[in-house]
Amino acid sequence: MNGKLIAFFPEAAFGPALNSVGIAQACEKLGHKAVFLTDPGMGGVYQGYGYDEHLVNMSEPMPPEEMAKYWSDFINGHIPNFDLSPYEQIDNYVKECWEAIVDTSIWAEKELPDILETLKPDMVCVDNVVLFPAIKRYAQTDNKPWVRIISCSENEIPDRDIPPHLSGCGADDHDCHARYLSRFNEIVGPIHE
Repeated sequence: MNGKLIAFFPEAAFGPALNSVGIAQACEKLGHKAVFLTDPGMGGVYQGYGYDEHLVNMSEPMPPEEMAKYWSDFINGHIPNFDLSPYEQIDNYVKECWEAIVDTSIWAEKELPDILETLKPDMVCVDNVVLFPAIKRYAQTDNKPWVRIISCSENEIPDRDIPPHLSGCGADDHDCHARYLSRFNEIVGPIHE
């Protein structure tokens, strides 16, 4: 086969997963081979569409029931915060979500580098809000491209003419945009360090 090997690494949720499957199907029609890197919690989803799966632990391994309870407790613990304004949620819900997201990229460092070295994909497509250091290193070291797929919210791409992602600001309320972004960067920025 003259096509390229494309590794898809969607977030462990059905929206990004199925979006990536659709893109993978289109790539295969063009003569490329798609494989999936996935959290064990999504194991079997991609095989159901005929794709090879390579499991990457994104957190401490635990039984599925325990993992489900963890996320259920996480959301239930934040229910009172959902009554707050988007600005007020930055200090609690948004911050803790980003901490959990960044933790997944740290956990992935334990297995993802070896998986990438074994597969040697020609391109990696990531559908997540965080870049995984292993993917960036692989792309730089092996001179391979990586692509960010944005399936959750198109306004994750900053644009001064639209409200910041998750802000609740009006389209023309640029003062609100600035206040929200300033606070968001103050609270969430250090999590990435």
